[in-house]
Amino acid sequence: MKKARFILLILLFAACLNVAYAQGAQARGTLPPITGGYNQYQSQTAQPMRMSPSMSAYPTQTVRLPPVNTLPTISNTTLPPLYSEDILSSPVNDAVPRVLGATLDGYTGLIHTVSADVSNETSFKLGFHANWFDIDRVYDRQLSNNESGDMLTLPIFFNYAVTDDLEVVFKLPVVDYTVRSRILWANDVSESGLGDSNLGFKYRVFDNPEFQMRGAVGVDFKFPTGSDDKGLGTGETDFTVFTAFSKNFEKIIAHLNLGYTMTGDPNTAFYPNGLADKFFYNIGIEYPHTEGVSVMAELVGEDWGAEGIKVDIVPGLRYTPTENFSCDLAVPVTITNDQRYGTNYRVVFGMTLFFR
Repeated sequence: MKKARFILLILLFAACLNVAYAQGAQARGTLPPITGGYNQYQSQTAQPMRMSPSMSAYPTQTVRLPPVNTLPTISNTTLPPLYSEDILSSPVNDAVPRVLGATLDGYTGLIHTVSADVSNETSFKLGFHANWFDIDRVYDRQLSNNESGDMLTLPIFFNYAVTDDLEVVFKLPVVDYTVRSRILWANDVSESGLGDSNLGFKYRVFDNPEFQMRGAVGVDFKFPTGSDDKGLGTGETDFTVFTAFSKNFEKIIAHLNLGYTMTGDPNTAFYPNGLADKFFYNIGIEYPHTEGVSVMAELVGEDWGAEGIKVDIVPGLRYTPTENFSCDLAVPVTITNDQRYGTNYRVVFGMTLFFR
């Protein structure tokens, strides 16, 4: 009996709550219709739903959403690359403006180091490099106070670019030297005149703009145009083969040479034991400080067999005041030298004219 009364009380309580909730909803009324937005897509036949006290008091209507293809589309934009290095895609002369000067032997390059670059087709270079040094040693003996010696070589060179990859070089040196020493001869020796001439060819084998690398090979012939009796030449023909590599590192350009010279076998008073073959290497860098000034530095080494080993560091400067003229200045510093002649100091000065 108690249980039946308890269930009856719960049902009466629930009925009272339902009636109170329905009366409150009628008092609140209905929400106004939704305006704007998607109302333009409402169905013209939609009818309001009939409400009962047990249903939600918020009226609803059937709504049609706009078709998907009328929504704005996302722009298909390509993102920029993660990095960009203009130096890798720019031509060499645009990325690193510099003057393609000439070496002591007339090839395009630094003072001693040959570069893999070649001037534009049909361009022409004419110039000279004065190479002067003071002798302080002959073999292992230092010159005494009353002994002295000096030598000046003035090689005049002609450089012609047959194509953009091939250059031909001709060099004719003027030699002047004086030796006041009793080590080699009983009397003082002083001579001047033309030395041995050279004819050379350098061909650029490859040019890779992506990695800014170039490579070239060359051959050089030395002819006995100088007097061997006066010590102005060896009286024999020599043959040289060499390679040249160049690479750009932003504004610094590095060069490497490897070469071998097969000398003749002179047997004169100046070369009583003949001459051995020579292996040489050059490492050079240049920095175009401005469009008219380039700073250079080189490591120049050679192994001349029985004549000995020599290694020099050569700092240099190239100045180009006009587009068709440049001048070079270098002061080589000896690191090691056990060849025939040792020097106190050495100075190199050169001038080059450019023609198109």
